[in-house]
Amino acid sequence: MRFKTLLIVVSVIGSGLVQDLVAQEVSFTHVRTLESEFNFPTDICGNEQGDVFVLDGMNDRVVQLKSSGEVVEIKPQRESIYKAVGIAWINDDLWIADTPRSRLLKMKMNGRISQVVKLDHQTEPVDITAMGDNIVVTDRLNHTITVLDKDFKEKYYWGTRGEKVGEFINPGFLAPGPENRIIIGDILNRRVISFSPSGRYPQIIAKPGVEKGQIFRPKGVALDSQKRVWVADGYTGAIQAFSISGKFLGIATSEGKNLTLSAPMGVYIDNQDRLWVVESFASKVSVWRMK
Repeated sequence: MRFKTLLIVVSVIGSGLVQDLVAQEVSFTHVRTLESEFNFPTDICGNEQGDVFVLDGMNDRVVQLKSSGEVVEIKPQRESIYKAVGIAWINDDLWIADTPRSRLLKMKMNGRISQVVKLDHQTEPVDITAMGDNIVVTDRLNHTITVLDKDFKEKYYWGTRGEKVGEFINPGFLAPGPENRIIIGDILNRRVISFSPSGRYPQIIAKPGVEKGQIFRPKGVALDSQKRVWVADGYTGAIQAFSISGKFLGIATSEGKNLTLSAPMGVYIDNQDRLWVVESFASKVSVWRMK
């Protein structure tokens, strides 16, 4: 077994004074590597039953790893998901952001597409997630965030192209956060920001850079049971942890060196606090157990 270590740095602030930094080591045990003839997989999700789904869009399929350990290929019937980017488990259904075709697809386990959602304005959806009674979608074409109701009817969208906070350049993966916040990786602005569902009250979680506590190409984001926000950096290969308020908590290390994965994209944390990472350039999924 290989062991990974995460160095967690916690800043304690009291009485207006910054006190000593406290370091805590958290070990990672390598659980497994999933290699199922992937071709640049992009995203990953799971359900409460313990099944995990990997979007292998370049191969026009989804690969399901059942809780029993069985690996199943799901090929779409009468449709195509070629070059689709995002995948999510929403309301007991598997949803795919079919990026090139500007639509969302609900796919059954036999590959049947049971619902096609065309948004009211032309988009290129990158990722999709549920947030309360709403569905949130990132759009790389218009650099906007679209909010749908529980029936997948468009309610509104917000954002525009730009570098100011509240503007985006290629918004990508996202995740629902605590306190009714939505966490968004703003890829080409090199930052991770949380917002209210309507786009108000922005909070920068990770700022641009290539040093510890900074992000250069934010990709997958996910929360663990302690509400730490884990962010994959597609450029440096690092996996880092932040608080929802933007405090840097740590960076994964191995034998005293930063853990560097091969172009990590989608990340998923299951109900056992295991971290699943899609390593796109290596065409594999690696799984780590947090202690």
